[in-house]
Amino acid sequence: MPGLNPVIVITGATGAIGSATAALLARRQARLLLLSRPSDRLDALVARLDRDNRVSSVEVDLSSLASVRAAARQIARTVPHVDVLLNVAAMYTPEYEKSDDGFELMLATNHLGPFLLTNLLRDRLAGAGRVITVSAPSSTRVDFDQLLSKEQFRALRTFGATKAASLMFTFELARRAKRWDVRAYAFHPGLVRSDLMREAPRPIQYLTRLVSRPPDRAAEDLADLATSPAFASTTGWFFKGGRRIDPPKSTLDASSQGELWRRSAELVELGDVGF
Repeated sequence: MPGLNPVIVITGATGAIGSATAALLARRQARLLLLSRPSDRLDALVARLDRDNRVSSVEVDLSSLASVRAAARQIARTVPHVDVLLNVAAMYTPEYEKSDDGFELMLATNHLGPFLLTNLLRDRLAGAGRVITVSAPSSTRVDFDQLLSKEQFRALRTFGATKAASLMFTFELARRAKRWDVRAYAFHPGLVRSDLMREAPRPIQYLTRLVSRPPDRAAEDLADLATSPAFASTTGWFFKGGRRIDPPKSTLDASSQGELWRRSAELVELGDVGF
């Protein structure tokens, strides 16, 4: 269970949800490692939140496996234990783009990068650590052959598949991580005002702006899920706010979850490390 000054790692720290959650946790005296691509926004966020040397940054490009491995090494050098890993980062792009490792960019950023980072931090999380992955109730089928094919690329389908993969990853992680006393949850923030869908088709942008809300409420819910003792005995749950919700049935098949883990581990060359 996170203590009085928990060590919390946040990916996507400069985004709407990430930065709002970081600000709230900083006020609660957490020790924060903020992960994002190098930018003036990241520097400014650390400068704004760090009042007593509790907030620092780790530069990472989640779409790059080499960058993720370097970030994991830096985290391991910086702190002896991680109480909470918040996998918040996500991206949407309407066009097919390849990562440095040759994967479609949304697959790399939204799933493979967080998958690798979580596994590389196993030993730091061991002993009551929590892994919380921001996702959505997506029922899109996860087909790696499709996700790895440029010819079969469809932007919204690919984005939806990465969110479904996040759920399946969480449920498989919850089973695997029990031996290390690590809990895993998925969190649905609802529609939040952010830059995530700024490249989506105009009707989707309009509807998103129309019904979305500021990130503050989602940040409060996420911070509570990260630190409250009320969630210490749970694992493998999907939350919206502080309430458990049912994930899509398509994400609940244990054999499919195991196969997703196996394919992901192969793609990131996980080897013998990890959960």
